[in-house]
Amino acid sequence: MSQPYKYYFWKRFFLFFIPLMVVGILSEPMIIQNPFEELEDYGAFLFFILFYIIVFGGLAALIVSIMWRIRQFKLKH
Repeated sequence: MSQPYKYYFWKRFFLFFIPLMVVGILSEPMIIQNPFEELEDYGAFLFFILFYIIVFGGLAALIVSIMWRIRQFKLKH
């Protein structure tokens, strides 16, 4: 019997999300090289972190959802 989507999704979501976040954060100079000298620097850091979480979270969710659809298609045929 097939696993429910919710279980499948959360089991695999962080397997894609965490590596994407690590690569994204390490390649972003605004996060890595931020001097934190002014209040603007903290705001920029927070903006970029939240931006990366939203974008890479959506990308990871899309990948997992596509994998689920492919898996369901293979199980039906």
